[in-house]
Amino acid sequence: MSPDFTIPEDFQGFDCRGVFWNYERNLPHWRQPGATYFVTFRLNDSLPCKAVDEAKREKEEWNRLLAGQITPDERVQEEFAVWQRRNWQKAEALMDECHGSCVLRQPPMRQVVVNSLTHFEGARHHMHGLVVMPNHVHLACQPWEGWEMEDLLQSWKGFTSRAIAKMTGQCGRLWQHDNWNRIIRDEAHWQRVMRYIAHNPEKAKLYEDESTLWIAKQCRDVERTSKFVLHDLEQSYGPEEDQPW
Repeated sequence: MSPDFTIPEDFQGFDCRGVFWNYERNLPHWRQPGATYFVTFRLNDSLPCKAVDEAKREKEEWNRLLAGQITPDERVQEEFAVWQRRNWQKAEALMDECHGSCVLRQPPMRQVVVNSLTHFEGARHHMHGLVVMPNHVHLACQPWEGWEMEDLLQSWKGFTSRAIAKMTGQCGRLWQHDNWNRIIRDEAHWQRVMRYIAHNPEKAKLYEDESTLWIAKQCRDVERTSKFVLHDLEQSYGPEEDQPW
């Protein structure tokens, strides 16, 4: 069996009794001071237009349904959560099929992204792990005080967009406006997220030089025993317990 990831000493799971709030653009994003987030953001052309339009139409229908509730209906809320999970699974499967330009398939372009994501490590955030795929990025990150997740994302996307445009000579939007992110609830959830990040290239059946995986040293150096262990890399990917929600 492969060794477990080491959970950082300052890791803080979601505290339902603490202060938290909802930041919303096209998608709702929960925020809490000191929390660690699992984040996915993608290239602007990483999903087929048909899939994007379908997801938008379904989201608008859910918005109308939820807005029409005078008091929250628990059953409807549960169904909405199921739809969110299914929608994310569908988008993730499509991204792993490598639709679009896949400019990040090129190692120099991926390195621009990795350098940007880790440049302010220890100053603005603690990056636990990340993987840069041909057309999207997954990461686990704990923003430091004074930095919200949306601030970090804006900085990363802005810098990498300019740098990659300069390298390719192409103009136009590089990244999709919105992103998918959620607060990591507890240590068990953190382990699933880190496994998902580590296994994503294998899951997408990529060659070794088509993705870049980065795991923080303090997260990959095993210093204590945990009941949560990585699945053997020779096993096929796909167990429900390794999904990052």
